[in-house]
Amino acid sequence: MLPRLPLDDRTYAEIVQQSRKIIPKRMPEWTDENAHDPGMTMLEMLAWLTEMQRYYISRVPDRNKRKFLDLLGVAPRDTESARTLVQFSGVTEAIHIPRGTKLMAEDQMFETERSIRLHPLALDRIICRTEREANDVTAWSDHLHVAFQPFGTDAKRGARLYISFDRELEPGELATLTFKLLKHDESLRDVYDAAEEGELASLIPSARLSWKAYCWDEQAAKASWMPLQVVRDETAHFSTSGSFAFRIGAPMRSVVVHPAADKPRYWISCTIEEGGYELPPRISGLMLHTVMASQRDTLCEYMEYETTGEPGQSFVLDTYLAMHGEMRVQIGGGEQGWTELPLGQFEVERRPGGDGVSVKLASVPDDPPLAPGTRVRLIASVPGFYRYSAIGSGNGLPNQAVEAYDLACRKKTALGLQVARRERDGTLRWEDWSAVEDFDRSGPYDRHYVYMPEKRVILFGNGEKGAIPEASPDANIGLIACELGGGARGNVKPGLIREWASKAGRTASVAVSNPFYAHGGSEAETLQETLLRAQMELKQTFRAVTEEDYEILAKETPGVEVARVKAIPLYKPGLSDYPREKAHGQISVVVVPYGHTETPSPSPGFLRTVQHHLDSRRLIATELHVIPPLYVRITVHAAIVVEPQYADDSRKLAELLKELLRPLGGRDGREGWEFGRTVYKGDIYNALTKASGVVFVQDLWLDADGAQAKKTAGGDIQLPPHGLVYSGEHEIELISRTRL
Repeated sequence: MLPRLPLDDRTYAEIVQQSRKIIPKRMPEWTDENAHDPGMTMLEMLAWLTEMQRYYISRVPDRNKRKFLDLLGVAPRDTESARTLVQFSGVTEAIHIPRGTKLMAEDQMFETERSIRLHPLALDRIICRTEREANDVTAWSDHLHVAFQPFGTDAKRGARLYISFDRELEPGELATLTFKLLKHDESLRDVYDAAEEGELASLIPSARLSWKAYCWDEQAAKASWMPLQVVRDETAHFSTSGSFAFRIGAPMRSVVVHPAADKPRYWISCTIEEGGYELPPRISGLMLHTVMASQRDTLCEYMEYETTGEPGQSFVLDTYLAMHGEMRVQIGGGEQGWTELPLGQFEVERRPGGDGVSVKLASVPDDPPLAPGTRVRLIASVPGFYRYSAIGSGNGLPNQAVEAYDLACRKKTALGLQVARRERDGTLRWEDWSAVEDFDRSGPYDRHYVYMPEKRVILFGNGEKGAIPEASPDANIGLIACELGGGARGNVKPGLIREWASKAGRTASVAVSNPFYAHGGSEAETLQETLLRAQMELKQTFRAVTEEDYEILAKETPGVEVARVKAIPLYKPGLSDYPREKAHGQISVVVVPYGHTETPSPSPGFLRTVQHHLDSRRLIATELHVIPPLYVRITVHAAIVVEPQYADDSRKLAELLKELLRPLGGRDGREGWEFGRTVYKGDIYNALTKASGVVFVQDLWLDADGAQAKKTAGGDIQLPPHGLVYSGEHEIELISRTRL
């Protein structure tokens, strides 16, 4: 029996019927739709061809679909690991947590993405101070479901955030604070989303902050607020969630900060030096001792260095596997391959206090020192990994398949593979092989392999598409990297990461937890999912050519929140007689940010961020201007005749006009006033006459306050092309119908 295929559900008759419905819209002059008309004959023939094409397309095998996707540059997404923020608590002494430290969430393994040093330090008090008030928000910061505004509702220049600790920080001691900031449309959800490195590189902050600590100034011989040494600021001046690492440059001194006036404390402060926030920052989480962790279990990894030519050179590693696992050393690289050093030619020394591992290349009397620039590869693995690292031997035949059933790697790139070739003198040279999706682009000398996670099988080429591993009686196919984990199961709930995988971590009496959900973990894409994603991606805008392209891309600018945008072709700032006067080859993009004010305006940093995002996507011959809107205040003066019971409802009519004359959209889903659209008296008449109780508008005139706004002879208000309106204080006089 033939398998049931996903054929198109439209029949020949339905295609003909749908095509006939389009005729009056596309060709209204075509009125004869009878069977004798040659056009109908062509339409029916094309409908038959369409049905046949869809029938055969449904029978395209999966292998061909993958090749079609490859021609489009689309590949199925690999398994992804979930990520989350983990926080350590109960620190009583300084502890170093290396990168890759293994933590447990029930049966899920997580690893820290960065090294961190924990100090016996805790947050004491948090104060927010503006020109008008000072508030103690310490209780708010203790709850991750409550947000506070560190610089008040206005976030003006001079506003300060004070943070105190339970002890003084030593000069040079590294401390890290992690901030979770909310966006305008974001609820207090348990997910920590930090900006990627690429987003931070292109993000220009809207405001500028300065950080200081109350320390002893030796030059002035007194205590004062002195600048901090900022090591890392992932928040981009409180523009996004991230960590803030700093050092104190001088001995701290305690001081009393109102309203925490019960005792002196050790404080640092953050001050707005240059205002400009479109939306005042909102902090829903302020934490110490945090680091990002990924759901994975690394069994083997390697790091590469270059020698300086000095004898007995040593290298320092700061990873969990290096501290608790086994070490191997290789030298060489490139086309010559790698040579593995025996144990006697290198020494491994674990530094006290967990501050890393030192690997020293021992000097051999008969061998000269390594030449400067020689590559050294340090391979760290869990104890006993050697039982899995040698996964097979080459047979010298095409299309060799090697099974790796003992390693449940779920990612196609989870393995780092080497194949050894034996020289004439008997030494082994290990060559690196690269993972590829398939062998279509592989040549006969390309050392490529394909790993199929679902079968746990490694495939090699046939000599024409991909090289063939050298035949060997011994195991000459080995692993230098291996990573387990990944998938949707890693998206664990808050509080599930609470165990240490190592005995050393459990004996340190330091508690660990994840305050937020882990997110981002996903399974490998199926072919059908990849096809659907490819269809969506082909519809997405990635180049700015038309006006709509500029508007779509401007709203997608990472790091900023654009509420409205308008692209004006052939326009540049300062053009007074547009559209009769045109700026050829130029386009202006007007952006409006989200804000709490009635007329939100973008800061220079906001405009430059959008400009940078669009510059890399515009046509090279187009001159681009990203500009703020020009606001025009509209005041309506009206005398309106109403029913007697509505004679005191002038406030409702004023609110109706404010709803009409608004620059941003409302909760009803409608956009605000159209950019550059003239405010006609007829628009106001139409809105007022639809209100309840209005009989007629007896008199009406408009006033405008704003640059480049013009009033016509008929009383209408003309706006510049980048103009937006907002409501003034409308003057509405209501006249009862019975008084006429």
